Amino acid sequence: MLRKKKKPVSKTTSWKSGRSKPTKNRRSGKRMSGFGRFLILALLVVFGGRFVAGAILEKVKSHPVFTVRRVVVEGADYLEPEGIITAADVETGVNIFDVTFEPIVTRLDEKFAAEDFTVFRRLPDTITIRVRERKPVALLNMNELVGVDEEGVPLPHIGASMAETLPIITGIRNISSLADTTVRDRLVKGIRLLDSISEQSPSVYGRISEVDVSDMTELGITLIDNGLEVIIGDDEWSRKISVLEKVINKVPENGEKIKAIDIRFAEKIFFRKK
Repeated sequence: MLRKKKKPVSKTTSWKSGRSKPTKNRRSGKRMSGFGRFLILALLVVFGGRFVAGAILEKVKSHPVFTVRRVVVEGADYLEPEGIITAADVETGVNIFDVTFEPIVTRLDEKFAAEDFTVFRRLPDTITIRVRERKPVALLNMNELVGVDEEGVPLPHIGASMAETLPIITGIRNISSLADTTVRDRLVKGIRLLDSISEQSPSVYGRISEVDVSDMTELGITLIDNGLEVIIGDDEWSRKISVLEKVINKVPENGEKIKAIDIRFAEKIFFRKK
């Protein structure tokens, strides 16, 4: 007798109405590789971060706290700070990041004979001007007293107020004459003589009233305490200055009224009477 084969019972779970039965190996699309995802993330962080950071930075910089309220000067020993501030002409009340330094430095260089000006911001509200000044070593006697530095550069802002502390150089008619190289060389030579005396004989340097540079063959100094002239000449200063103090100190013992001492020949000292 033949028996009917029973239909195999499906072991597939039935799905509720409205839901589709999943298809084997069904995918929504190709998966992106790990490197590709990393690259896109990196680009978003870099470019998106820069944009966000830049926007925040600009917002912070525009805050009222960064408004220029003060201008200060550092390093001014001979120049008047008020004069520097006036010449700098820094606008207050503006954003400190909008201040341009180059025009300020140009104005200061045109006004003052200083070696160097540096302008910088001191957050949140101060513009600082730092000056490195030329140091006066003497005063030029040209109808009025004008300071001069070790290189022979005139310092018009320095004058008679320093007459008690600086020696005076005579023999230069005016500042414009310094355009002549021979005149400028005479001035620099006089300054070098002062420097040599200062190094080798500080006590004599402290007694110097004037240095005459009108004639290099008779280049010399005048002492402030007794008006004594000492002719040194324009060469071999080291050898001559070594005996300078000894010779000067012997003059009062001479008993005669001496106007000048000539030590140009070092070994032979000559005296000129009044």
